[in-house]
Amino acid sequence: MQRTSPHNPITSNDNTVIKYLRSLSDPKHRKKEQVFLIEGVKMVEEAVRDKTGVKMVVASPALFRHHGMSALKPAEAGSIDILWISDKLMDWVSDSKTPQPMIAVVRMKEHTADELFAHRSKLIVIVHQLQDPGNLGTIIRTAEAVGAAGIALTPNTVDPFSAKAVRASMGSILRLPVVRVGELEAFVKICKKTVFQTVATVVTGEKSPFDIDLTKPTVVILGREGAGLPQDITADVDLRVRIPMAETIDSLNVATSAAVVLYEALRQRRHG
Repeated sequence: MQRTSPHNPITSNDNTVIKYLRSLSDPKHRKKEQVFLIEGVKMVEEAVRDKTGVKMVVASPALFRHHGMSALKPAEAGSIDILWISDKLMDWVSDSKTPQPMIAVVRMKEHTADELFAHRSKLIVIVHQLQDPGNLGTIIRTAEAVGAAGIALTPNTVDPFSAKAVRASMGSILRLPVVRVGELEAFVKICKKTVFQTVATVVTGEKSPFDIDLTKPTVVILGREGAGLPQDITADVDLRVRIPMAETIDSLNVATSAAVVLYEALRQRRHG
């Protein structure tokens, strides 16, 4: 890698590394390379400190002006390549409306459904065909906060490694296992065979999460914004739950609903 510094950053978008960084905005290229970008001083420092597979750190002169070189010490100590690029190029590479002066290329970790089933929490979240990356990132963050095993994503669910999902996860994507699984119906059957109760969030659910036993091994199933879960799935799960709401409200954001159910599971497990 070419030698750069805050006083001699890369300035051309024809640079090979810049093109590579820019290409990572494409989910197909992320999948091929098995890497993704994270943004922000705090998140990059956390990833380097926790040794979560950082391949390269990229900084712009704005980092030097506002933080000096101290923010890069963990990367230097870990012998991670550091590349300086101009502020203008950082704006171009970043997918954020307010680009950060520090990003990193991070390897995707491989996880399996068996890891989720074996986790001591016995609490798994299935996300079915969610389309909003911000919602997915928030659910990932919440799942880590309650100590869940991880997230299982069905086909046609938004990419968890997109810039918006990564930002919304606030670093949880670096630690919490996220697994792509097969069709929802088939995976629900596997969960049942593995002796997990299946709990679907449904507007017309018969019970609230406060009325059911969430101390058991549990899979919480969340549907797509608006469309929710397929009827054949909701008919086959063990429990259908609704979030209690005032009559003036007919539904909640899927990430908010997930938080209510998951934190009720945490409450029961701590105090039950």
